[in-house]
Amino acid sequence: MNLFKIFLFGLILILSVDVDAQSELMLKNSDIEGVSPEGKFWWWNNSAKNGADATFSIEDFDTNPGSERALKIETHKLGDNGWFLSSQYNQKFKGKDGEKVTVVFHAKEVDGNGKIKLVLQNDIKGSYQGKDFMLSKDWTSYTYTFSMKGKSQNNQIKFWYMTEGATFLLDDIKILK
Repeated sequence: MNLFKIFLFGLILILSVDVDAQSELMLKNSDIEGVSPEGKFWWWNNSAKNGADATFSIEDFDTNPGSERALKIETHKLGDNGWFLSSQYNQKFKGKDGEKVTVVFHAKEVDGNGKIKLVLQNDIKGSYQGKDFMLSKDWTSYTYTFSMKGKSQNNQIKFWYMTEGATFLLDDIKILK
């Protein structure tokens, strides 16, 4: 009878393990805290091109609770395409076709009416994927799960700012695989 109880306990334990559980990738400065001597966030590249205009700065007052800094984006003029005004996380990660990748980030728009697009892309043609989010005026955690397209070691995330005249705050990004 004791052997049966041990067997039953082991079976329950095995069945209760989530085989699809994701773990956080250990990425450099994805929490947006480390700042270079030039006053820019390590591992992040901000871009306003082809007529788009924005002010990118470090916010150290209105941050996600528990954080010391956030990326502040004040959009002045959008470009003709969404990618003309963006922030790119430059640490790339590997993945294979069909693999699930979950991105969690904290953000807000000071007036509560800004749209942001989370983008996952790699070096394989046709790999682009994006998800739009309407941000609230309060710090909120946003999550989206992508299904990888193709096998690549050059997957990366980007944020496109889709509302002109808005002030976005972005903080504490996590990537789970």
